[in-house]
Amino acid sequence: MFTALVMLVAPLFAFETEKVFQGKNLQQWVKELDSDPEVARKIVIISALGMFDIQALPILEKLALNSDQEIRTKSISTLQQMGKTAVPTLAKLATTGPKGVRLLALTAIAGLGEDAVVALAELCLLTEHFDKDTKIRALAALGTLGTQGYPALPFLVNAFRSAERDIAELALRSMVQVCGWGNNQPAGDLIEASMKLAPAKGEPGVFVLAKFLKDTDAEVRISAAKLLGEMGAKAIKAMPALQSALQDKNEKVIDAAFDAILKIKP
Repeated sequence: MFTALVMLVAPLFAFETEKVFQGKNLQQWVKELDSDPEVARKIVIISALGMFDIQALPILEKLALNSDQEIRTKSISTLQQMGKTAVPTLAKLATTGPKGVRLLALTAIAGLGEDAVVALAELCLLTEHFDKDTKIRALAALGTLGTQGYPALPFLVNAFRSAERDIAELALRSMVQVCGWGNNQPAGDLIEASMKLAPAKGEPGVFVLAKFLKDTDAEVRISAAKLLGEMGAKAIKAMPALQSALQDKNEKVIDAAFDAILKIKP
């Protein structure tokens, strides 16, 4: 299982200064791992790999898919300890790994909080995963991104409408977090209140409102178009979405989209 790891390491040293931890470079640590020591020693070695930053990522990714659960868990834990550097690797494991690995990776991402914002796109997609456990962990992870997770709002709103109470409640908690409401959750329609934050978010807000133009609720689509219109030229990147909204089945949506287009590009 570990033989191929040495081959992964060699090219990494071609153009970089060799790093050493406890008197050993990365190749030496991997060579020891390749010698197939006891699991307890493997765990120590995996922890050491985390000291080699980006160089160790492909090795830890491979180890995270190992057949031994303890090795998988330690590898993903080590990736989490590496922080921002490892987020893309964790996001990849969360989207392409088997369920056990996927859930561990999502938990690790959630543990990194706002540092995991580069995984936002993957987390959004996973909120629509067929596996409920995956969906729950993705929703929870989005909330830990704080206000940097605001672009995920349309996905959170969709989950908020779920007939499954636990999904809806978790989505609401994450909505509160990405909207930055804290203990000051507004009264009334929370979806509308969350959308009204978009104009102050700049380009991410434009993205959110453009996404809402395809919402299942006509009132939400109308509100999105109106808010984009109020942003004027700042919402220029929403023009393709607004033009598509001119084909909406609801006349009020069409009217709102047309008015928005005139205000954005008179």
